[in-house]
Amino acid sequence: MANPPRPRAPGPAPAAGPQAVGRPGVIPLPLLGPPPRPPTARTSSRGRWRAAVLIMVHLVVAAHLTHAAMAGRTLSPVEPSEAMYTLELGWVNAGALFLIVALLGTLALGRFFCGWGCHLVALQDLCGWIMRQLGVRPKPFRSRFLVWFPTGLAFYMFGWPTVRRWWLGSLVPPAGFTNHLATTHFWATFPGPAMAAVTFLICGFAAVYLLGAKGFCTYGCPYGALFGAVDRVSPARILVNEACTGCGVCTATCTSNVRVREEVKQYGMVVDSGCMKCLDCVSVCPTQALSFGYAVPPALRATPPRPVGRPYDLSPSQEVVVAAIGLAALFAFRGLYDGPPLLLAGALGVATAYVTFQMFRLLTAREVAIQNLRLKAAGKLRPVGWGFTIVGLGWLLFTAHSAFVQWHRSWGQYYVERTGLTWEEVRTGAANGDRLSSKEREAAGRAYTSLATADRWGLMEVGEVKLGLAWLAILRDDPGEAERQLRAAVRLNPRSPRHRQLLAEFLVWRGRLPEALAEWQERLQLTEPTAQDQFQIATLLEEMGQPNEAAAYYRTCIALAPSSREAPFRLGAMLRRSGRPAEAVEPLRVAQRLARGDPQVNLELCLAYAESGSSQAAVELLHQADPALRDQLAKMPSLQKILEEMSKGDHEAPRSGPG
Repeated sequence: MANPPRPRAPGPAPAAGPQAVGRPGVIPLPLLGPPPRPPTARTSSRGRWRAAVLIMVHLVVAAHLTHAAMAGRTLSPVEPSEAMYTLELGWVNAGALFLIVALLGTLALGRFFCGWGCHLVALQDLCGWIMRQLGVRPKPFRSRFLVWFPTGLAFYMFGWPTVRRWWLGSLVPPAGFTNHLATTHFWATFPGPAMAAVTFLICGFAAVYLLGAKGFCTYGCPYGALFGAVDRVSPARILVNEACTGCGVCTATCTSNVRVREEVKQYGMVVDSGCMKCLDCVSVCPTQALSFGYAVPPALRATPPRPVGRPYDLSPSQEVVVAAIGLAALFAFRGLYDGPPLLLAGALGVATAYVTFQMFRLLTAREVAIQNLRLKAAGKLRPVGWGFTIVGLGWLLFTAHSAFVQWHRSWGQYYVERTGLTWEEVRTGAANGDRLSSKEREAAGRAYTSLATADRWGLMEVGEVKLGLAWLAILRDDPGEAERQLRAAVRLNPRSPRHRQLLAEFLVWRGRLPEALAEWQERLQLTEPTAQDQFQIATLLEEMGQPNEAAAYYRTCIALAPSSREAPFRLGAMLRRSGRPAEAVEPLRVAQRLARGDPQVNLELCLAYAESGSSQAAVELLHQADPALRDQLAKMPSLQKILEEMSKGDHEAPRSGPG
């Protein structure tokens, strides 16, 4: 049976083809050409400009490092993390001022600094470019909860120090705010070359390959969280006009994982705070529908909710588990063996969460792929999948072991603080193992158990653990063991000023002043000399019978801390006792001005006046002194004659009154 003819679509008859003309019974059909091509994307012209700007930024950084190496003293690091020291210790440095300027710039221009001035963004762009040359285009990993990691890190770095001081009753750092805009120890707050290399490897190649372009910015960078928050109230936006065809070229070009086409369709502009204003989407738009301009910021306008069904790689329950693993891994890795700093620990935490998720998929899914690597197919592991499984299990075991060591280290330090003793009490013999209360003995025992466990099971020795064990040895009245642990801490951290200082204080306590002086002088080479450092060395030299050398350090201390009365008082008293009363007068007068009414200062100044031949000044000071001070001065041989003259003068003085 023949098939019935198919119905034709209604519509106007187009012009007949050439072969249909003049042929009866033939219905003319249209000639269809090739389908229209979608708009083609142009190569972004902003990429080269951005690369040039980032190269200039690195040249400026290189010039700064060169100046630090050649001049010895230079501008403090222009690094936002330095603001932590401003908030916690009151050190006003270049990094804190730079962060303030960058945040104000973000308010005016949006989140531009990340795209145009960040060295880690440049590193990720370079890694992404290398991968594309190798045929790998990393797919972004999308998570609901892990994106809040940077916000938590930012609060810990820049919010918690102030909140903690407010809780304790003061918003100002204990020593106030001091000028640290210049430094002679440029590298003091940076990790060593090994940690820097690991940071670039993890925050660069690993983050881009596992999490997509700008993976570290999305899931690990606390500064990005600050800039993103300010971007929400910035009027600077990527805007769209009616020429937009919805082709999606903008989204395909964006390296910040922003869904530009969806954003401009939904809101008329890009509202995602992950937009780094690199302007690649503006440059490649085939219809020139996108532009950089100003509009009411998202935080100040009513915006419709994001489209339902936004794709994520994990279910909500999986998100909770993975986020908890990432947070635990962050604490496990931060400062592990005195190594990873906070940013690197955060990146390692996110990477550990990602590896855990993929290991779970290898157990439950039939098909598993990571970027261009197919780990499992048709329910069977491929060779690369076996390799990933072995490496992943090894990494998770290392993470668990690190968490075990860090757990005991943290509890050990917690119980050390619960011993309730100060160094001054131990040094003066006011506290030892026999004089501890039951709670203090219990805290010391638990501290020793935890720290000894961390020391025994750790893969490397740790300076902080050695310091804790040294303190506990002092409490047990075992100075030999304490010194062994202190010297081990210094050996492990030879560039740590704190470790050197604790060893020096221990040696002073044991009466080994020359060794203590050597450690204090070593400490001065490791950090910015403070007034307290100068004072400690001066007192050591004074105790060792070297007044000339001590005087120089006292004077430096006075210059660094002109409002402190202790240094001028100690300097004046030392000069008087060493037979230089005339030189002692000036620093003692400074101390008297700073500590009005202090009987000890008045006593030393009066003696300095008397011994230097300034009898009239001594008499005037004695007239102002209270009776208790006069009785004390009466016992001084050098003042007996002056006291006799003063008493005689008082007896012969005419009475005042009406004539």
